[in-house]
Amino acid sequence: MDKLVFSFNDVPVILIIFQSLLFAILLLIVKVGKRQANIFLAFFLLAIGLDALDAMIYWSPSIKHVYLSDHIHIFYCLKFSVYLAAPTLYFYVKSLLYADYVFSRKDVVHFIPLFVFPLMIAALYASLGEEGRELGITQFGLLYSNPVYQVHLWVRNIMYVGYGVACLILLLRYKEELKQRYSNIEKIDMFWLMMLVGGFLMIWVWVFISYLITLFSSSMWLGNVIGISGNIFNAIFVNALVVYSMAHVTIGYVLQPVEDKTEVKEPESIDPGIMDKLNHIMLERELFLDPDLTLEQLAEITGISARKISSAINRTGKQNFFDYINNFRVKKAVDILTRSFAQNVSKSSAKLSMLDVMADAGFNSKSTFYRAFKKMTNMTPTEYQDQAARAAKPAP
Repeated sequence: MDKLVFSFNDVPVILIIFQSLLFAILLLIVKVGKRQANIFLAFFLLAIGLDALDAMIYWSPSIKHVYLSDHIHIFYCLKFSVYLAAPTLYFYVKSLLYADYVFSRKDVVHFIPLFVFPLMIAALYASLGEEGRELGITQFGLLYSNPVYQVHLWVRNIMYVGYGVACLILLLRYKEELKQRYSNIEKIDMFWLMMLVGGFLMIWVWVFISYLITLFSSSMWLGNVIGISGNIFNAIFVNALVVYSMAHVTIGYVLQPVEDKTEVKEPESIDPGIMDKLNHIMLERELFLDPDLTLEQLAEITGISARKISSAINRTGKQNFFDYINNFRVKKAVDILTRSFAQNVSKSSAKLSMLDVMADAGFNSKSTFYRAFKKMTNMTPTEYQDQAARAAKPAP
C-alpha cells in the first residue's frame, strides 16, 4: 500500500498552508473592519497557502507518487497563485491606507497575468508534449530547462518582489501625505503594516536569490538551503501575522485617511505674505503647542485655504507641514531649556525632565521630539541641556 511520507522540511510548508487557508476563511466570514481590505487580505493569504501547497507538491516525491500519478494537471495548474498573491497584497495595503478607495475597472489591469495564465499552461503543455508532462513532474531538469517554464519563474519572482516594493513605496508616500496635513502622526499605527509588507518582501527577495543561485551556478545545495530557510521564515511570519491580527479588535485596522487626495495644480506664484502671516500667527498664538494641530485647523484659524498654506510651506519654506510645526516646537523647547538654567543657576534641581520639556513644547511623542531636536540643533535634547548647564554655570 502506498504511504504518504512527509519530511521535516515539509513541516513549515504545512503550517503555512493550514494557517493561511484558515485565516482566509475567517476574514471572509467575520464582519469586522473594512470589508474590501479583508477580502483582499483573505485572497492574499489564500494564494500564499496555495503557493505553499504547490511548493510542497513540487518537492515531495511521495505526494507525486500517491496523488499525482493520475492527476498531473494539479501539478501545473496550482502555479497560478503568484499571479493572485502579489497584486492582492498591493490592493490590501491601498484599501487600508485610503478609506475612500474602491476597486475599479482600471485596477483589473494588475490581474492580467492571472488571466493570461491558462495560455501559459497551454504553451507549456504544447512544448512538453504528453510524455514530457509526465516526466516533468519528477525530472526537475526537464521542466527547469523548458523556456516557457523559465518565463513563468522569472515573472513569478519579479511580480513578488515588484509588488512588495510597490507596497513599500505606497506606505512611504502615504506617510509623506500625512506629514503634509498633520503635525502628529505617531498615533497613526503603521508599524504592523510595515512589518507585513517588509517581512513578505524579505522572504520573496530571499527566494529570488535562491532561484538566481540555482539558475546561474551549479550550487544546487545552496539554492535548496535558501529555499528551505525561506519556507521556515514564511511559516514564522504567517503565524506572527495571524496571531497579531487576532489580538486586535479589528482584523485589518483602517488607518486614518488623507482626505482630498485629488491633484490640484499649484499656482504659478506664491504670495510671500502668506508665510509672514503664518509665522506671525504661530508665534503670537503659539498654535504649535496643540499636539494634534492639523493643516485644516490652521487654515480655518488663519482664513487661508489649506492648499495655499501647503504650497507656501512646501515651496517657500522647503519643508512639509509636519516639519514646519515641529520647528516651532523645537525652538520652544530650546527656549525652555535655556531660560530654565538662566533662572536657576544656583539651584541643583535646575535640570528639567525631558518629558516635561517635550510636553511644554507641544510634542506628545518622545521619538518625534528627539528626532526633530537632533535635526534642527545637531544635538539631542540631553546634550543641549548639558551644554546649557555648562554655559549657565558661573565662573569660579
